[in-house]
Amino acid sequence: MKVEPVAYINVAERKLEWAKVIEWHTPTVVNLEPIPLYTQREWIGLTNDEIDKLRGYPKWDLAEIMWVRIIEQALKDKNT
Repeated sequence: MKVEPVAYINVAERKLEWAKVIEWHTPTVVNLEPIPLYTQREWIGLTNDEIDKLRGYPKWDLAEIMWVRIIEQALKDKNT
């Protein structure tokens, strides 16, 4: 998967330039805080409690937990 930038910083003109045309409609009078833009989120893995909830009870054996962690690592590698 090729990661494409969402915007570029034009240093000479000190401004942000969108990589693609971005359009949205808002009221003309808006008092909002600046919104940060990120091209990629930090990976956050599952906690042991979240893994327990997936199965419905906290009686996982070691092999099951290892499979969960292997799958989680594969997803992390693919998405970071």
